[in-house]
Amino acid sequence: MKSITSKIVLVFVLLFLRVVLFSQSDSTYFQLPDKQQSRHKKLRNYDWLEKISVGGNFAFFTSTRASFIDISPLVAYRLSKSVMVGAGPVYNYYSDNTWKPRITFSIYGLRTMARVYFLESLFFQIGWDLLNRNVYFVQYNTLQKKRVWVQNIWIGGGVRYAVGANAYMFTSVLYNLNENEYSPYPNPYVQVGFITGF
Repeated sequence: MKSITSKIVLVFVLLFLRVVLFSQSDSTYFQLPDKQQSRHKKLRNYDWLEKISVGGNFAFFTSTRASFIDISPLVAYRLSKSVMVGAGPVYNYYSDNTWKPRITFSIYGLRTMARVYFLESLFFQIGWDLLNRNVYFVQYNTLQKKRVWVQNIWIGGGVRYAVGANAYMFTSVLYNLNENEYSPYPNPYVQVGFITGF
């Protein structure tokens, strides 16, 4: 009896070794996690972060007659090597001492843009702003103000300059196709800013 049991155990051990030694362990067939594959998948899950850039326009100017602050951050996503789209909030503050009483107002809203790069550093740009601003007017010999929404449709181009491994300054000249009496920016509008990626 002891020899039969030992023979059965020996057969099972040999069968087990045969299965282990000659079986295929390819993860393609068995969906077994391979350490390199799982590491590659983890890295690939964050590839979209490499396509995100942040930047925008940040400006400050002051003199004895006027002050201006522009805080307009931008988050952009690179759709391809040459196409980038982005959006962000806009906040501008103006103060003008040439009037009595002093005129101050804020502009806030949203802007979007799309850029197509060519020749490495040149780009074509289109954009749209939706801005809320103060408008001053005289009624019954009194200075009045109200808030209005203004839409700007921008088209133009520019150039970018590398200032680091993944950081750029840019200068663009944009023309407002929807200019009206409430448009807060000059036409054409020269924009200087920066953009950097992760």
